[in-house]
Amino acid sequence: MLLIALASAPASAQFYVRSPEVDKGEAEIEEHGALYSGPGEDERLRQTHEVEGKYGVSERFEAILEDELEQPIGEDLQGKAIELGGQYEIIERHGDGLGVAFRTLYEFALPNNSPDEILFGPLAKFVRGHDSAMINTFFVGKVGDHVEIDGLELKVNWQLKRELNERWGLGVEGFSEIEDLAHAGSFDEQQHRLGPVAYYEFPHAEGRPEWKAAGGVLFGLSDAVSDFTYKFDLEVEF
Repeated sequence: MLLIALASAPASAQFYVRSPEVDKGEAEIEEHGALYSGPGEDERLRQTHEVEGKYGVSERFEAILEDELEQPIGEDLQGKAIELGGQYEIIERHGDGLGVAFRTLYEFALPNNSPDEILFGPLAKFVRGHDSAMINTFFVGKVGDHVEIDGLELKVNWQLKRELNERWGLGVEGFSEIEDLAHAGSFDEQQHRLGPVAYYEFPHAEGRPEWKAAGGVLFGLSDAVSDFTYKFDLEVEF
């Protein structure tokens, strides 16, 4: 019964707005986690996690490997998918201004009767002084023998951020998903959430790994999602 539920549920998302920036020779390991409270009509989860590894192969391209885990209510934490792909920086930002990239991932579903997925779409970041805005617009197509929808899934993640000083920042993030663009349904049938987030960069010495953290609470705006989603991010750069 659990595998059937996983196959019919919309793809789980980690609540992290990704930057278009690519740095050659830089490796990153990231953990993006979420805890859920007040189950939604289409979302009955206790926790989800995404562990992501990235490496800047060139000035413009980075390779990406991700592992997704989730724990439905009443079940154990289990692997959901492994993703492999890359990101190409189309417009490189220097200081203030606009940066744009394009990301593509292939998701290998771990449950046998769940379809694989292909994610693709642009990422953009605009910076002006201490303020920045980012948006990710991803389309997801399902492939394999267990596909149940005709159209593409749409995921839109965005962030507005203000840097308070060299360590702290505050912002607002929003996350929306439409499971099937061919049959989008009403607002309450889609996944929409929004909330405040705090960001912190740990002190580090030159030549040492750089650590960053973020945490916040996202409020469910539609009936399909949980009332509260508590998100946290931890990143280390080498």
